[in-house]
Amino acid sequence: MVTTFIALAILMASALLVLGNLRMVARDTCAALSAYTRNARQTGQLTRHIAYSALWLMIFIMSYA
Repeated sequence: MVTTFIALAILMASALLVLGNLRMVARDTCAALSAYTRNARQTGQLTRHIAYSALWLMIFIMSYA
């Protein structure tokens, strides 16, 4: 019971920290994705990574269907 309470408290504190800094989280995520896309495009691996991501998305979507 105490362990569950501590876990829920940590979860709530983490969620509040993320929601409190949502603008910064979105900005950092956008910067990371654009840097990753730029590097993948320059090395020619963008198509391979998109196909791999699409495969995993299809697997997860079909597991819930």
